[in-house]
Amino acid sequence: MAAATADIMFSRAQLPVRVTDMQSMASKMWAPWLIMGFMIVAVALVVDLITSSTVADYFSNTKEAREGAVRGTSLAQDRATLESVKAWLPGFKFLGMGMLLGGVTFLLATILGALRTGGGSVQQALGAEVKLIRPPTTAKLFPMVMMMGMMVLVVALIVGIVQANIAADYWNHSIATRLNPAEAGSDILRDLGQIQALGTWLAPLRFVGLALVLSGIGLALATIVRVLRWQSGRLVEVLDSTASTKS
Repeated sequence: MAAATADIMFSRAQLPVRVTDMQSMASKMWAPWLIMGFMIVAVALVVDLITSSTVADYFSNTKEAREGAVRGTSLAQDRATLESVKAWLPGFKFLGMGMLLGGVTFLLATILGALRTGGGSVQQALGAEVKLIRPPTTAKLFPMVMMMGMMVLVVALIVGIVQANIAADYWNHSIATRLNPAEAGSDILRDLGQIQALGTWLAPLRFVGLALVLSGIGLALATIVRVLRWQSGRLVEVLDSTASTKS
């Protein structure tokens, strides 16, 4: 079986084959990203647990008391807190999941680095010319796609924080004030419009970010498959050449 023609030949001065700068960075980054991602998800769980106590306190009051709570009262502030958390916490959770998946992407890049150095070492040990596959397009794309996904998730979190501030201001009023504003174009109606408008596209934006990170993982796996196929072909070629020389 002949090796692929899209390869790179290394001279003896370039041996042993070393990992690329990106692979070297990935080997240092995958563990911190996994740890930070897990910590973000754990913090989100703690926030949910704390918020649950606020939910219990708020709904332990009668409906009349909740709807009649005016701005600045503890009941109105509790409702404002609940609605604020609903706005920013999902984006925080998505960022944590994105960092976990980003850590997996860095780990896959580290595996590619191990395949690169290992493939070169095997060929060198067999006394053959050291050749490696030229980085395929997927190898160049997956880090960029993953980082694009992370940037989208960060933007979604920032927008969620903005929405949370607007929601806190809107819900810190009695129901009578919210349903019967003084006039069209009032601050309350403007806040309500902004909350609804942001909520329309913010959730899909989070999924776009997560989809990009997952696409990065898919491209990294496709790169690993391509490299393994090339290296198996190269190994067969080296062994055939060695056998022919001995015979």
